Amino acid sequence: MITKNKVLLGLIVLAFVSRIAPHYPNFTAMGALAFFGATRTKNLWTTLAMVFGVMMLSDLIINNIVYPTGSFVLMYSGSLFTYAGFAAYALLGRYASNAKNSAAFLLIGSLAFFMLSNLGVYFSAFNMFPQTVGGLIATYTAAIPFYAPELISTALFSVLAYAAETKFSAVKA
Repeated sequence: MITKNKVLLGLIVLAFVSRIAPHYPNFTAMGALAFFGATRTKNLWTTLAMVFGVMMLSDLIINNIVYPTGSFVLMYSGSLFTYAGFAAYALLGRYASNAKNSAAFLLIGSLAFFMLSNLGVYFSAFNMFPQTVGGLIATYTAAIPFYAPELISTALFSVLAYAAETKFSAVKA
């Protein structure tokens, strides 16, 4: 198995475990899987399949085992917005070609994820604010503390994946 596939497989496992295991809110490897995965696969659809597969499987466990409601839950009402946020990461990852623009695209992806996923919260049944412009602003304001862990974890796990790939490539050579 070539190095990039080993690293991607490790990142898939890490993303899955980081979602279902107890963790600091929004500190998972999912963003890194979407972003780094897109930099390493030849096909955007392959990256999206990896990301959405991990999300769906972990959502099934989270929604029905970790936080059961008494009835089967495939996805919560705002999930599609979260998935769209990870798709934004993957789309931007396709254009990351060096360290400088990778950092910029990762930051833009994180902002896109924040905007999309919290729009999903605003439209979901879990939103505590009214369906008004003021409620939308309040939703985004309430989400600000969750932004830093998402950005930091995505950057950290992406850097670790790049480092692992470099290390494994050096050992192989």
